[in-house]
Amino acid sequence: MTTGILILCRYDSRRLPGKILRDLRGRSVLGHILDRVHQAVPGHPVVVATSARSCDDPIAEFCRRSAVPCFRGAAEDVAGRFLACAEELGWNHAVRINGDNLFVDPATLHAMVAIAETGVFDMVTNVPGRTFPYGMSVEIVGVPFYRAVLAGVSDPHHREHVTSWLYQNPDVGRRHIYINRTCPEAAGMHLALDTPEDLSRAAALLARLGDHPASVGLPRLHALLMQEPEPSPWQGESGPLLIAEIGGNHEGDFETAKAMTALAIESGADCVKFQIYRGATLVNPVESPDRYRHFQRFELEPAQHVALARMCTDAGVGYLSSVWDMEMLDLVEPYMPFYKIGSGDLTAWPLVRAFARRGKPILLSTGLATMDEVLQTVAQIQAVDARYRRPEWLCLLQCTSMYPIPDSDANLRVMDALRAATGVAVGYSDHTVGGAALRAAAAMGAEVLEFHFTDSREGKTFRDHFVSLTVGEVQELKRDLKQIRALRGHALKQPEASEVTQGHVESFRRAVYANRPLRAGETLTTADLTVLRPNHGTDARDFDRLIGLQAKRDIAAFRALTRGEDYDDSQNDWAPDDI
Repeated sequence: MTTGILILCRYDSRRLPGKILRDLRGRSVLGHILDRVHQAVPGHPVVVATSARSCDDPIAEFCRRSAVPCFRGAAEDVAGRFLACAEELGWNHAVRINGDNLFVDPATLHAMVAIAETGVFDMVTNVPGRTFPYGMSVEIVGVPFYRAVLAGVSDPHHREHVTSWLYQNPDVGRRHIYINRTCPEAAGMHLALDTPEDLSRAAALLARLGDHPASVGLPRLHALLMQEPEPSPWQGESGPLLIAEIGGNHEGDFETAKAMTALAIESGADCVKFQIYRGATLVNPVESPDRYRHFQRFELEPAQHVALARMCTDAGVGYLSSVWDMEMLDLVEPYMPFYKIGSGDLTAWPLVRAFARRGKPILLSTGLATMDEVLQTVAQIQAVDARYRRPEWLCLLQCTSMYPIPDSDANLRVMDALRAATGVAVGYSDHTVGGAALRAAAAMGAEVLEFHFTDSREGKTFRDHFVSLTVGEVQELKRDLKQIRALRGHALKQPEASEVTQGHVESFRRAVYANRPLRAGETLTTADLTVLRPNHGTDARDFDRLIGLQAKRDIAAFRALTRGEDYDDSQNDWAPDDI
C-alpha cells in the first residue's frame, strides 16, 4: 500500500504573488513545507503538483534543482491534476497539502497517514469542525474512491477546489474526522499564508523556532504565538551568561569570601555564585558523618550571605546561589533573578517543585542523571507552571559531578540531546581543568557557562580550587567568547553582504558557454558546451536542459547564452507530466 503526499501550489497567487517561492530566512516557502512533510512521513513519496502554464515554470525549476518530483497538469481542474498524479504513480492513498500550509504539523500528518493506511476509511480529514488552525489542513483520500467520486463531478467550482464536493456530500464514503486533542486552544488560529501580513508574521515566528524549525509542532507554535517575546535571562555580556561560582572555595572564612567576591566582580563575570547550606539540613550525620562535618565547616552565617549578595548587586553584577536549605532561601530571594538547582537535588522533587512554585526562571544542573531522570524532573517543574516550557524560563546544564573530570567525561554533545528532547535552553557547568571545555561549549551554542572561581590555585588543598578559574583567566575567556560569538553567527544560510557587494555570487559561479562557434539550427551536444566562470547568461545548473536543443542563431564561442534568444527550451523542459 502506497500513500503519497501531493503539495498543490501555483505561482500567481492573487493576494501574494509568488508566495510559494518567497524567501523566509534563507529557505523558500515550498522548501519549508517540504521539510515539514519529510519530518512527518520520511520515506513516503512527495510530489509537487502545479499547472502546465508558463507562469508556474519557476516552481518546476525549483523542483528540478531540488530533486523533488513535479507533476504538471490543468490549471483550473485542480482535482483532475490531483487524481492524475496519484493514478500515474500508482498510489493507494493521496494526501493533499496546500501551498499556503507553511506550518503543516508533522505529528498530525504522521498520525493521519497511519489512520489512512489501515484501509478502513475512504477519507481522513482534519477540516470539519475546524479544530486545527487555518493553514494546517490535511486531507487524505483513497485513490479508487476519489476516482469514482470525481467521475460524477463536473461543476468547475468543485473541480478547482478538490474536496469541496465531498464536504457538501458528507454521507458519501467512509470518513474519519481527525480532531485536534493535542492543542485544542489553537482551534481556528490563522497560520495560513495568504497576504503580505501573513508573510511578515511567518518570518517573525520562524525566527523564534530555533535552528530546526521543521521539528516544531503545534503546541510550541501556539505557545509562541500567544506570548510576547521576552528577554532571556541567559544572555551575558560576551554571549553566554558567565557564572563564576565561588561555591565553597572560601572554606567557611567570610573575609576570604568577600575578597573572592571582589575578584569575581573584577573578572567581568555576569553572575557570582555561592552555595547556601547547613550541614544539619543537608547531610545525615549518622549515615555520612565525615561529609556532615565538612559542610558544617564550610557554612557561612545567614547575614554574611546577605552581605555577599549586596556586594554583587551594588557592583551591578548578578548574584546567584544554589540554596540547599529552603529555610534560608527567603534571605537571598530578593537578590536572585533566577534560581539554581544543583545536580544533587535534581531528584529531590519536593524541593524542585517548591522552587517552581515561586515563579522565577530555573537553572538546573544535570550531573549524575540519566536522560529519563532529567525528563522526569523537567516534567515535574512544568506541571507546576507551564511557563517552564519556555527556554526563557528553564535552562538545563550538562554537568559531570566529579572534581576534576577528564575531558572525555565532559560530554558536551549531551547539550544537543537535552535541547532536542526538551526545547528549553541548555548550557554547561564545567569541572574540567583549564578553559577548553568552556570555549567548546560556547561554540556549540551553550547559553550559560558555569565555572568555579578562586583567587589562586597555589597552595590550596580543597578539590574545587583545581577546577577553578582566576581573574585573568576569566577575562581571557570573555575575549575569546566575543570572537566565538562572531564566528558562530546565525543559522540563516544565505549569501553574506561581503559576498554580494564584491559580486562573488556571480563571478565565482559558472555558467554554460559554447566552446566553439555554433551555427543557427545546430543541435547542441555535450561536446559543444562547457561550464566556466562567471555566471553570465545560463546557469551551470541548467546544462542538461540545453542538450538536444537547436541554436536559434549563430553563437560565438564563449559568449553568454540567453534563453529565448540563443535557444528555446519551452518544449523539452515543461512537460505536463514532468515527474
